[in-house]
Order: sequence, then C-alpha cells, then structure tokens
Amino acid sequence: MKVLTNEQIDIALWEEFVAGNPHATPFQTWDYYRLLNHAEPSSGQAVCVAGEERILALAVIQIQKERGIKGFFSRRGVIFGGPLADPSFPEAIDLLLEAIDGLLRHRVIYMETRNLSDFSSYRNVFEVNGWVYHEHLNCVLGIESREQVLSGMSESRRRQIRMSLDNGATWEECGSLDDLKELYSLLSELYTREVRLPLPSLGFFTAIYNLWFGKIFIVKHNGRIIGGSICPVLENRAIYTFYYYGLKDYHKKIFPTHLALMAAIEYALQNGIGKVDFMGAGKPGEDYGVRDYKLKFGSELVDQGRFMKTESPLLYRIGETGLKITRRLGL
Repeated sequence: MKVLTNEQIDIALWEEFVAGNPHATPFQTWDYYRLLNHAEPSSGQAVCVAGEERILALAVIQIQKERGIKGFFSRRGVIFGGPLADPSFPEAIDLLLEAIDGLLRHRVIYMETRNLSDFSSYRNVFEVNGWVYHEHLNCVLGIESREQVLSGMSESRRRQIRMSLDNGATWEECGSLDDLKELYSLLSELYTREVRLPLPSLGFFTAIYNLWFGKIFIVKHNGRIIGGSICPVLENRAIYTFYYYGLKDYHKKIFPTHLALMAAIEYALQNGIGKVDFMGAGKPGEDYGVRDYKLKFGSELVDQGRFMKTESPLLYRIGETGLKITRRLGL
C-alpha cells in the first residue's frame, strides 16, 4: 500500500472507489476536491491509500479559518462526511489517518470529521491514532413516496407549506449568477447577525454554480428572492442541505425557509433519490432549535458523531476562549 495526495490520485480510480462505498457522500468526490481548489482561496487537500489498481481509503480535507486575527487561532482541517475506507482492508484507514496527521500537523490547530454515516466500526482505529469521539446528532429523511413524506411531517408544517404556495411563493433552480449573488447576500447577513460563524466566500458559491456541484434552489415571491438552498447531490442516493435560508417574518402566510428545504425534498422525489440529509442537529442533551425545526419535516434523529484531534492544545484553548468572547460581543 502507498499514500498518494492531491494530483497524484488517479481520478478514474477515485470516482470508482466513491461510487462503490456505502459511506460515500458528495464531500469525498473528486468534484468536491476540484470545487475547494477552484474557489479563492484554495483550501482542499486529498489523501488516499492505494493498492494495486485500486483505492483502499480516501479523505478530502477542507482547510478552514475565520477572518482577520481570529484566523490564526481557528485554523482547522474539516473532513465533511468522514474518510472512506474499503472494509476488506481495515489497515488502510490506520495508514490514512497517519498520512492526514503528517500532512496537516503544522498547518492546523485541530482536525475534525463531520460524519454523515455510521463510522462506529472504525472508532477504535481513530482512538489509537489520537482522535477523540464526540456525540453529534443529525436529521435524515428517508424518501419513499410523496404520501409518505407528507404524512411524516407535522400538521403545522404541511399547512404552512401549502399556505406559502397558495399565496404565490415558489421555488426553482437557480438560473443566473445574479440570483446566486442575491441569495448569498441573504446568507451573509444571517451568518453575520445570528449564526456568527464564518461563511465561505462568494467565490466558493460561484464555483458550486459554475461546476454544477449539486443543485441550487431559489425561493421567490412576486419576483423577489426570499430564500434558497445549496444542495450537493450523490447521484441516485442522497441530497444534502448544505446551506439554506429564508427571510424571517417576511409575510404572515409565507414561510420561505420551509420552501427552501421543500425544494430539496421535491428534487429527491422526482429523481429517485432515497434520502435527504439535513447535515447536523447539535449535541445530545442540549436544546437546539434547528433540530426541532428539521424534525418537523418528518426526519429521523441519528447519532453519527464526530472525531476530533487537537494538534496544538494550547492554541486550541486560546482560540476557543477568544472566539466565544468575540461572538458574544458580536465581533
């Protein structure tokens, strides 16, 4: 077995490996790696363990940090979806984690996998390599039929969606960069005012649009963009609500955020996709309004957890304290 990185990885073997892996998501694909390095600033790293004419384990890592002085204390490597491995070669995941550590050790303060599947069978390998498991919830909606989807929703959610449509709100696929820019401005305002977490640059979302990485939906009313969603797709398997937003208190009978998510659900229904993944529902035992919101679509709560490895504990503690203070102050 040998370790390969970035352009050393054969694209055909990469795509074949992802297509055949039960834990695959769009975030381990070559398309996602290309997206990360197409946008400014470039932030994607790929690592794989290869055997004879096949890939045995693989991860795509996004290097993230906040803007300004906070960036030094928030440098992190995030593996959306988690790494993939061939279950027939369990030793490959061990070698992959060693390679990730060697690649990122002096570049980030910590590394984190944001699992979108059950990786419990690999937990011991992660822990031996210094990663710590943390419980983390997700909401997943299985898609079988329109009747099944609607019957699983709360009565109030069904009524609000129907009311929104009856009052002229619609959704459609994003048809221009101008529409995308308007949606981005809504997202940017949300992240600045309420979420207080870094939002990727407009260039990142423009790359999603230009490279056809999934679907972008726009919610409109009377010609005005009032919401939307950015949804990577793993063909024939799942659609993921990566980013979404709808104007709050826009109209007493129109609920833009509901429609932003309904666009993804409807796309799944029309294209034979069996799962809508809402990508995160907070930690067990902690109140989290977003979790309650997602569950009203009829989704199932699952604990897929996350693995985390801290490369610089001192800088991590300083950064964690500083970020909490700046977010509390709205900085």
